[in-house]
Amino acid sequence: MMQCMLCGCKFDETKVKPCGCNCAFGGCNGENVRCPNCGHDMHIPKELRKDLTEDQQKSLLTRIINSLKSEN
Repeated sequence: MMQCMLCGCKFDETKVKPCGCNCAFGGCNGENVRCPNCGHDMHIPKELRKDLTEDQQKSLLTRIINSLKSEN
């Protein structure tokens, strides 16, 4: 159960579609969900991120390092 920091709406994070963006700032890759009431993007705590792949649970820096290693 999560609560929006803006509007205070409480919702089940498993029933909300995760954001799968790949924006210029590294993309959240499903680490964020939108509040169903106001649409505010909120970070899902690691302990609640059950459905993410192992690569998506890694930090942005770790993903960059692994990408550079695989190119060599």
